[in-house]
Amino acid sequence: MQTSEHLEEWFGLPVEEARLDTEFNCAGTIYRIGYSYDAGDENPLDVLKQLLEAPDVEKTAAIVIGQTDEGGGDRTMGEFIELLAANAAKLPNLRGLFLGDILQEENEISWIHQSDISPALTAFPGLEELIVRGQEGLKFSPCQHASLKKLIIETGGMPKEVLRGLAAASLPGLEHLELWLGTDEYGWDGSIEDIEPLVHPDQFPKLRHLALGNSDLQNEIAESLADAPILDRLEVLDLSLGVMTDEGAASLLASQRVRKLKKLNLHRNYLSSATAGQFALLGIEVDVSGQEAPDTWDGENHYYVAVGE
Repeated sequence: MQTSEHLEEWFGLPVEEARLDTEFNCAGTIYRIGYSYDAGDENPLDVLKQLLEAPDVEKTAAIVIGQTDEGGGDRTMGEFIELLAANAAKLPNLRGLFLGDILQEENEISWIHQSDISPALTAFPGLEELIVRGQEGLKFSPCQHASLKKLIIETGGMPKEVLRGLAAASLPGLEHLELWLGTDEYGWDGSIEDIEPLVHPDQFPKLRHLALGNSDLQNEIAESLADAPILDRLEVLDLSLGVMTDEGAASLLASQRVRKLKKLNLHRNYLSSATAGQFALLGIEVDVSGQEAPDTWDGENHYYVAVGE
């Protein structure tokens, strides 16, 4: 379920692929920079350098970084972050940064070479949205950032140190947090105890949209959140793409706090038809589409997150 299309629009502007011969129009376009088989030997770092020398580069609203190299190389996202940070003065209006707009046909999510993403926040205090895809080498060092409103980190297996870094960070403006936690087969090494600090009411005081999905722990997360005080503030709770069964769903159905939400997203879990139908009685918008059936062999049921490898 890794996306099959590149980001096409952001902040009301079209997203276009950049090459060494691109005539940049930074005021009217957001550029995606990344390796492409169609571009021959072009180094995407050189393309980013070209963008940073564009006459109107200061008008750049967002930058999208795609594939860093042919796929099996050693170039990480950290090299792009370092180059951007070194030229931060040229990007005073940068509002968005997408690190890893990479399709499954280009690279499996677990193979995407990431790095410590916190330096991107430190370099751009005005950044409002940060999207990250991939977990190889992924880190989040504790940092402070007052402007960030949306943080999305998509992985097939998130290292628990990323969650601990987030819990130690100061992000008072954060309104939207989306984490794909993944499976231990591809790097997830945490527990519900690593998740709980992130849902403390004081951690992100402006949070309205919380997504904790694509997880092997979806039942435990549902049970932990069902009566959590943070639900009194949230508008959207997204627990999609994981392995929730009727057991976890029962906690949500019994919760009075869940009924205060505007939307509950349970798309693509493992709910029975009978249980999925009960959510229509909550009086809120609930997405229970795309439910899966477990694989069964040797008398046991087997459940899988939507995005692993």
